[in-house]
Amino acid sequence: MVAVAQVNLVVADLERSRDFYRRLGLTFRARNRQAEGRGEQDRVEAWVSDDAGVTIVLHSPEFAAWWDPSNPGPMAGGPQVDLELASADELESAVDRLGAAGATIAKQPTDMPWGQRFAIVVDPDGYRIGLKAPLSTD
Repeated sequence: MVAVAQVNLVVADLERSRDFYRRLGLTFRARNRQAEGRGEQDRVEAWVSDDAGVTIVLHSPEFAAWWDPSNPGPMAGGPQVDLELASADELESAVDRLGAAGATIAKQPTDMPWGQRFAIVVDPDGYRIGLKAPLSTD
């Protein structure tokens, strides 16, 4: 089973975008490269909201380039949809199938500090699809 895990919006101005989405009623928590930010006094690189039924994350381009170093990488105005897979093995298999079919693999499967296996594939129209799964327990 595959489910939409979150929508990532790479934005030019984190505070301006957070203000916009706050006006829609969303609340946010800070995130940085060490996972969850400890508060607004820390360097915030992303704002995370799970008020909307699906997680919405506002990323600075620099933060997005850290988790997706491909070239060209994510840019303001370029959405990415993340899909949640049931296991790291399922994620590896999906990436292998797509790669064998000629799809672009923008980020090979990698264990990330937020506790998931993560990869990025590019669909035929250029949309970036993040693939997330729990880390293997082997």
